[in-house]
Amino acid sequence: MPPLPTVLLYGIPYVNAAPDALYEHLRASLLAPTSAPTVIFTPNASIAAAAKQDASLTALLCRATLCLPDGIGILAAARRRGTPIRYRLPGIETGEQVLRLAAAYTLPVFFLGAAPGVARRAAARWKQQLPSLPIAGTHHGYFTQSGEQNERILSRIRDSGARIVLVCLGFPAQERWIDQNAPLLPGVQMLLGLGGSFDVWSGEKRRAPTLFRRLHTEWLWRMLCDPTKICRLPAMISFVWHAKDEKRAKSAVKIP
Repeated sequence: MPPLPTVLLYGIPYVNAAPDALYEHLRASLLAPTSAPTVIFTPNASIAAAAKQDASLTALLCRATLCLPDGIGILAAARRRGTPIRYRLPGIETGEQVLRLAAAYTLPVFFLGAAPGVARRAAARWKQQLPSLPIAGTHHGYFTQSGEQNERILSRIRDSGARIVLVCLGFPAQERWIDQNAPLLPGVQMLLGLGGSFDVWSGEKRRAPTLFRRLHTEWLWRMLCDPTKICRLPAMISFVWHAKDEKRAKSAVKIP
């Protein structure tokens, strides 16, 4: 299976492909599994800005099979750098497509993360929409991500027969959990870090209205719903603005 094209932005290789091409790639990955599972991270501008300040976070994101450009900030930074990414690939929409594939090919899915009861409600609502979707199990995200508690959850996932694991623990906890535990789940073909998707799917929170999504201002909707997120805005603006400087620095030639 040929790899999807990517664009490197601040050291992170973002997928640069149309949604249909991505979904076909995911379908092929699920139907022709390899020895290593497909790991999908969805770093938006806020996450990428944090990784820009911490090389260990950049390295963590780079260990994913696919990094998806989740948010207009990534597209804006890539365009300013002179290496445009054509399509925004939101994690929540990718997760929805994966669930449809799971229903079509009867691949059991495990929902891990969010507050107690949220993952269960999210799974139940998807089961209503897709009756053929096999739910392998659910577990909330309030657990110690190492030691005995973590071992019990890994055992549950292995015993459930899950082929796909959706993880909503927030950044960087979900990425670290997937990175550390994917090798311990030999039956799992795909793991996705999906942030707050369970909250939306369960009805706990509302996703931005269609108009906001069409105008690429979903970030603004999230800030209106949760004003505490406004403190992230300066770092995001700086991330986009200095993308051009990164290109200049890399293209600079030293004359002896």
